[in-house]
Amino acid sequence: MTEPDYDVIVTGFGPVGETCANLLGYYGIKSLIIDKDQGVFPLPRAITWDKECERAISVCKFSNELDLRIIRAADHIDSNEKLIFRVQLVEKEKYKYFHSMSFMYQPEFDRVHRENALKYETNTIKEGWELIDYSQENGLITCSVKDVNNNEIKNITSKYLIGSDGASSSVRKISKIELQDYNCDQTWMVVDGYNDKQFECFEEVDAIQFCNPRRPITIIQGAKNRFRFEIGFIPGDKEEEIQKEEVFTKYVNRWIGDSNVTYDRKAVYSFHSASAKQWRKDNMFLLGDAAHQMPPFMGQGLNSGCRDAENLLWKINGVLNGIFDESILDTYESERKPHAERIMRAAINMGGIINAKSYIIAFLRNIFLRLATTLSGTGNLFPAFAGIRLGEGIHNMPVIKNPSIEAYYFNNIDIKLKDGRNQDTDQLLKKNFGLILNNFSNNKSISESNIELLRKLNFKIINLTESYEDSNYEHYIHCKDLYNDFNTYCKKFNCDAVFLRPDRYVFDRINTQDQNLDAVISKVLNQLKEKIRIN
Repeated sequence: MTEPDYDVIVTGFGPVGETCANLLGYYGIKSLIIDKDQGVFPLPRAITWDKECERAISVCKFSNELDLRIIRAADHIDSNEKLIFRVQLVEKEKYKYFHSMSFMYQPEFDRVHRENALKYETNTIKEGWELIDYSQENGLITCSVKDVNNNEIKNITSKYLIGSDGASSSVRKISKIELQDYNCDQTWMVVDGYNDKQFECFEEVDAIQFCNPRRPITIIQGAKNRFRFEIGFIPGDKEEEIQKEEVFTKYVNRWIGDSNVTYDRKAVYSFHSASAKQWRKDNMFLLGDAAHQMPPFMGQGLNSGCRDAENLLWKINGVLNGIFDESILDTYESERKPHAERIMRAAINMGGIINAKSYIIAFLRNIFLRLATTLSGTGNLFPAFAGIRLGEGIHNMPVIKNPSIEAYYFNNIDIKLKDGRNQDTDQLLKKNFGLILNNFSNNKSISESNIELLRKLNFKIINLTESYEDSNYEHYIHCKDLYNDFNTYCKKFNCDAVFLRPDRYVFDRINTQDQNLDAVISKVLNQLKEKIRIN
């Protein structure tokens, strides 16, 4: 086969493409990233970023930090401004680790991510380049790309093509892939600006959903003294009329109080809910809004796209390095599509709560939700971080009733190394499979046949213990669990070891019983070989 110009071509350099670029750079994969637009879009669009996506690119060693505002809670109030229920996002510390979601300022987000992606020598980034067409033959992709500055068209080849080019994706259209519509179309106006001081309504929360049948409104206090109003349309609204400042300020002045505000953006959006019927076509993959579009009521559109990138790229990296058979790439769609679509349905349901336009329905909604909140006994009817199981793929995780997030997605554990340095399990594992043991004290010798495969996978073994006994495997690490977090985890899930994927999703939980380490490793590797064809 002809050697391609690049291993991967990414079309679309928004937040999902930026995540791809940073991960591809980290993996050292020769990549071309293109976008028809040039420069960072100067106004905010997406506004939420969660901890899972932050962890996904933490290995990329950013030199600049984002200014984030951790979302403590979001109140849902009725037309009389009385509380219906509260979503408590920072509900409590779980294992000394906050499952946080934050507000960010997208122009800064884009700038920081693009600057970091540029540092990787294996990345070629071309803004002002537009994908016109592509074809696949004998495992090779040929992309026809136009330079919008001079209309010159180039043909460039790659092993893989990633379409992260948004809801109107050219890659999806060229591929003739249809969307499945979830029939949740709504029109809202988004108003962004900045204030000289925080609105008074944000003493305990950082977002408010004003669930008023006459005019639903979302109020957000974002990062960097930014704010956002999302104003729902009602029958009879005219787009050009509601965008006039003298009109929309009638709906938002109540929340501003005595703050001095400056508006710098207003735009009308039609929110849709849809999923591509096919996320992979041979060596082409759809990510982000190109694959799925959801309403903004849970702040998970951008984050779902970043999860797509994390899921796909560790698998592509393994294939390109000759470790995994290409069949592993089938699990991208089988794992991610059900996961994203479940979040989409949850966002649609949340939107239904916020947007009840009938007073009778709103009245019944308020009674039901207040009663349910009282009966739940937690005061938090909608935990923000419920666990969501991946679709079928590279894991042995069962369906769990009412799971918390760590049931499927593992926490980051703070540890102390033998030399006294403090680190965490993410820093030790990096983007590798790993086994974390809870105070394992049995024989730690591993057979040469198992070590050979462990080395091929760059597999990490972490024993959280006070006993610093070595193993004959160089990637066995013994360290102290600083806050006894993993012991708490093991008690909750009735295990004493956890087998993790490179993206920190749980492959399986294990009880080692009285087995030696070699027997435990044999079990883990056999489980892995049942799911992946390892070359």
